[in-house]
Amino acid sequence: MHTLPDPFTSPPGGGAPPAAPGAAADPIADAAPVGFTGLRGDFAWLVLIGGVLQLLTVGFYRFWLVTDIRRHLWRHTRLGPDAFEYTGTARELLIGFLFALAVLAPIYVLYFLAGLIAEEAEAFASLPLVLVLYVFGQYAAFRARRYRMTRTALRGLRFWMTGSGAAYAARAALWDAATVLTLGLAYPWRAAALERYKMRHTCYGDLAGDFVGTGWRLFLRGAWIWLVGLLAVAGTAVGAGALHAADAFGTLPAEAEMGVAGVLGLALLLVLLSLYPLFRATELRWRLEGVRFGPVALRCTLRRRTVLGCYAALLAATLLIAIAGTAVLGIAAVAMPDRFAGLAAGSTSGQLAAFVVIAVTYLAVLAAFGIAKRVFVDRGVWVAVVAATTVSGLAALDHVKAAGAAAGSLGEGLADALDVGAV
Repeated sequence: MHTLPDPFTSPPGGGAPPAAPGAAADPIADAAPVGFTGLRGDFAWLVLIGGVLQLLTVGFYRFWLVTDIRRHLWRHTRLGPDAFEYTGTARELLIGFLFALAVLAPIYVLYFLAGLIAEEAEAFASLPLVLVLYVFGQYAAFRARRYRMTRTALRGLRFWMTGSGAAYAARAALWDAATVLTLGLAYPWRAAALERYKMRHTCYGDLAGDFVGTGWRLFLRGAWIWLVGLLAVAGTAVGAGALHAADAFGTLPAEAEMGVAGVLGLALLLVLLSLYPLFRATELRWRLEGVRFGPVALRCTLRRRTVLGCYAALLAATLLIAIAGTAVLGIAAVAMPDRFAGLAAGSTSGQLAAFVVIAVTYLAVLAAFGIAKRVFVDRGVWVAVVAATTVSGLAALDHVKAAGAAAGSLGEGLADALDVGAV
C-alpha cells in the first residue's frame, strides 16, 4: 500500500527525510566511477607531433613529450565531477636527467678504471656494473614514483610520499633474488611486499595510504598463467633436446632441423607474448583492489581480454609498420640499384644515399613503433583501467587537508637515464 509522506519529517516535495548527522553514508552515494573523457585522435596527434619533434631534436624533445602525455592522461581522468591534474614540467625532467648523468658518470669511470686494473677477470667484468645499475634502477624507480606522486593532484590537493629509496632497492634486490631462485614462483609475494612498502609511504593530503592485497591472492589468480608459461618453456626445451639428439644421430636433414627449431622458437614466443597481457591485467586489477587511503577503497572489474586487445592492436600495428618500412627500402633499392648493390657487395664508397635511406627508414620505423605503443598500450590500458574502476568512501575526501612537500626530479632523471621510467 502506498504511504503518503509525513509533512513533519519529509522535505518539501516528498522524498526521504534527511539523514541524521551521525548516520552512516549511503554506500551507493558514497561511491563514484572513474571516467576518461579524452579522445584517441587527440592523443594520437599529440604523440605524432611529439615523435616527429623528438626525431628532429635527436631525442631532446622527449621531456616535453612525456610531460604532455601525462598532462593529457591525468587531465581527462575524472573521479565523479573532479578531474585529476598533473603539475610536473619538462624543465624538471630535463634538470633531473642532467643531474642523473652527473651521478652515473663517475660510476662508469670507476668501473672502466677497475676493468683496466683487473684485466684477468675480463670474463666477469660486466657483472659488477650490471648489479650496481640494477640496484640504481630500483632506487630510481622508487624516487621517480615519489616525483610523479607529488606532481599529481585532485581537488587542489596533491599526493606525496615518504620512505627511503635505498631501503626499497634493498627489498627489491632480495625479493628478485628469491623470484629467480624459485623460477618466478615468489613473484606474487614480491609484488605484495614492494607495493605495501610504497603505499604505506604514500599519502593524499593528510590521508595515509595502505595496501591490503596479499601474495596468495595474486598467486591464486595468476598461477595458471605461470604454469602455462613454465610448461611452454619446458616443452620447448624438450623439443630442442630431441632436435639435438636427432642431429647427433644424423637422422634429420639440416634444412628440416632449422625449420623445426624456428617453429619451436616462434611457438614459444607467441605463447609468452600472449601470456604477458593476461598477467598484466590480472596484476593491475589486484593492485588497484588492494589500494586504500583511509576509508577510501578501489574496486576494479578490468577484464583480461580488454588488455589483451590493446596488445593485439599494437602487434597488428607493428606488423604494418614493418611491412611499410620493408616496402620503402624495396622501392629505394629499385630506384637506386647501383647504390644498394654496392652495399650488398660490401662496398661503402659512394653509397651515402643508400646509407641515408636506410638510416631515415630505421628511425622512422622506431618512431612509428613508439607512437603505436603509446596509443594502443599506454593510453589503451590506461583507459581500460579507468573505465573499470570505482572508488568508494568518497566522503572522507571532503575532510582531507593539504600536507607533504614536493619531491625533487633526480629520481625521475635516474629512471629516465636507466630506462626504468613509466607514464
